[in-house]
Amino acid sequence: MQRVAELCDQDPTALRRVLLYQLIELLQGHPQGGRAATAVSLGVDAGEAPALVHAARMRRRLNSKEREAAEEVQDAWALRHIRRAARLASLLPADGGRDPLLANHLIHIANLAKETDTLLVAAQRREGEGDVEAAGEAYLRVSRLAADSGRALRGLVRTHRPAEGASAPLTAELTPEAVKLAWANTMDDTEVTAWRVIRLERLPRHGPAPITEIQGRTASRSAQDARPPFGSEVRYAAFPLSDGFVDGPPLVSQPLLLTPEVSDLRLVDGRERVTATWTRPPGAARVDAGVTGPDGGGVETAVGEGGFAVCGLRDGTYRVRVSCRYRTADGREVRSPGLEESVTVHPWPSPVHDLTATARDGGVAFSWTGGEDAEVRLVEWPGGAPTSGTELQLTTSELPSPLPWRETASGVLVPPPGALVCVTAVAVRGERALAGPSVRIEAPPPVTAMAAERIAHGRARITFDWPTGVRQVTVSAEQEGRCTEHRVMRSGYLREGLTVPVGPSGVRLTASAAASTTDAVLVPPAPTATVLPADAAIAYRVAPGSRRALRRSPPTVRVTLSSSADGLAADLPEFVLVARPSTGSSPIRPRDPADGTTVLRLSGEELHRARSIEREIGSDVCRPPYALRGFLLGAKAASVRLEEPSPATLVVR
Repeated sequence: MQRVAELCDQDPTALRRVLLYQLIELLQGHPQGGRAATAVSLGVDAGEAPALVHAARMRRRLNSKEREAAEEVQDAWALRHIRRAARLASLLPADGGRDPLLANHLIHIANLAKETDTLLVAAQRREGEGDVEAAGEAYLRVSRLAADSGRALRGLVRTHRPAEGASAPLTAELTPEAVKLAWANTMDDTEVTAWRVIRLERLPRHGPAPITEIQGRTASRSAQDARPPFGSEVRYAAFPLSDGFVDGPPLVSQPLLLTPEVSDLRLVDGRERVTATWTRPPGAARVDAGVTGPDGGGVETAVGEGGFAVCGLRDGTYRVRVSCRYRTADGREVRSPGLEESVTVHPWPSPVHDLTATARDGGVAFSWTGGEDAEVRLVEWPGGAPTSGTELQLTTSELPSPLPWRETASGVLVPPPGALVCVTAVAVRGERALAGPSVRIEAPPPVTAMAAERIAHGRARITFDWPTGVRQVTVSAEQEGRCTEHRVMRSGYLREGLTVPVGPSGVRLTASAAASTTDAVLVPPAPTATVLPADAAIAYRVAPGSRRALRRSPPTVRVTLSSSADGLAADLPEFVLVARPSTGSSPIRPRDPADGTTVLRLSGEELHRARSIEREIGSDVCRPPYALRGFLLGAKAASVRLEEPSPATLVVR
């Protein structure tokens, strides 16, 4: 509807004329087109039908090309495409189909085309004479008259192109996939609000350079050629526009060969080897590469997709040149200038072949084969060790530090407790390094704070601090020449504790953390040991004193040492009997050795020598009633059982 409205604004009779044009075509193509009834059947008023039929019969019938020319000639004229309008006009009847107005219009188009031809001839003559300025003015007049004149556009580009080597007002930057265009503001185009950007492509021996529209109209001072003809030499031009038509000399770029080079070119040396990688431009047919040795001779190179590797090279500096080949639309193959870089093949160390680790003297003794011409470093690689033989693209200062383990006089390295590491041998020579084999080392932490005490039914309770990061601890009990091992899991120990069966004789108990892996060299920690003495018991009994006349004699206490094991040790605990007087209705038992008055003290040596001792409790010790209680004191107190009598027998009244 908007187009219909614009059409009516231009010519109030336009819709009627278009309708008549279409109806005449329908009548001329209808078998009964010569009858008024046919026109009426098409919706024509009966009063106008005879006149329309007469017009269809008298008007020349156009073929498809003539009809297409009739429909498009006015659009070409409106766009100032004079060359195209003249070609379309030449297909139409010279008399305009007996239409004087149309005939005059066609004549005007033909005359204007001749005028542009005359101006082009004059411009080319001036250009040939070296009068570039006059030629440029003539070409500009032609462009204003005929916007589709390729000869005028090419002439304007030729007469306004920058000198070779001079800076161009329009810059063209070649990228792997496109060409980026930009132009700056100049003194004489401050009022320009729109630009037309074209591309001219040089085709040797193929006539005038083809013109490609890059941007028909743009208000910015930049554009992009997203589909450049790779392999061709092109030149870009930006024309200032006024009302959509060229209205001034163009800004022209320097010629540009569309042969992008590879990107991300990376050269890396290895052991007697040079490796090159790159990213091929999308438009390149293939990539060529050549290597020149230190002596200037060429090195045979097999180029693959995205790079190459040349092996068997001696030390020295090599030159690598990489270029791209492009195939043009006319079948030519064009080669880019290429990129050239140098790479030095350095002397690399010999690799370490085998790495052996042996647990010895509380540490690890390492040995290896290979690496004869290198410094071999033992390192812990963060994040996982590289595969053996990997060429490390790191400077030696960036390599992990050597193992910070203490070294003994015999060369044994002592790992810290709890260590579980992967040790890698690295051969280093200068600024080059090769990763070697790796071994895993595990040094479980020691068990600490181990203690043992006998409990009932011939068993002993064992306690210790569970080592961090350990899942299993092995406890060994050595008694009377026999050794029994008990494997303890962390969850069971924390939940239930640990008790083991023991005999009455002395027991040597040791505990050590078990390895958490099966593929590591184990550095066993020094076992933690404790000795559980032979089973011994100290019993005491209090007997009330006998009555004598009107008073009772002092009570007596009997302390007895008993043991079912032979060779009982003499370092027994001290026995202490404590009395606590009554503060109420009945005496309260002492809670600890300091909770009362000491009424008897026997050393372990006395008990060991006498085995049974009986003593009176003096009446001056504590005033009745009071409660008695015995305690064992000393380092061995936990290793001897104290057999206590009934609390009722320990009250003296």
